Order: sequence, then structure tokens, then C-alpha cells
Amino acid sequence: MAIITKSSTTGFSARLIESTALAFAAVRAYGKAYINRRSARRLSELPDYLLKDMGLKRDDIHAALSQDWRSDPTFELAYRAGRRDPMREMRD
Repeated sequence: MAIITKSSTTGFSARLIESTALAFAAVRAYGKAYINRRSARRLSELPDYLLKDMGLKRDDIHAALSQDWRSDPTFELAYRAGRRDPMREMRD
């Protein structure tokens, strides 16, 4: 009768790979949030008539940018523009 045991290095290397993947995912998410925050700041430079074409108001941009630095302001802007979409009422 043979007893099969796992070596401790297998568990260690699996945890190391998993924690490295988690660290890379966190860095990637931070980079994406930074890029999206920069894009939202650029939207604030547009004139009001262009913001209106996108279904946004200047207050929407300020509210989205005033959220926590880890949140994605473009998600909030898309949500607000979608709530105000006049064509949505015609489709429903």
C-alpha cells in the first residue's frame, strides 16, 4: 500500500502564482480606472451643447469625478446618460 503525499512546494508555488495574478489584476484595474478618470476630466472641457448630445450635463461630470478615486467615473456617466436617453422611452 503506497501513501501519496503532496509536496509543500506545489502548494507554495500555486499560492505564489495566484497571488501574483491577483497583484497584476489589481494593477491593471488601477490603470484602467486612471485612464477612465482622465477621459472623464477631458469630457468636462467640452462645451455644453456637445455634452447635451451625449445625454450628459456638466453636473453629471462633476458628480462622477467627485466619487472615490478607486471608482470608475465613466460607469457613472454612462448610467446617468442612459437614464436620460429620450429614445429609450420610444423603444419601451
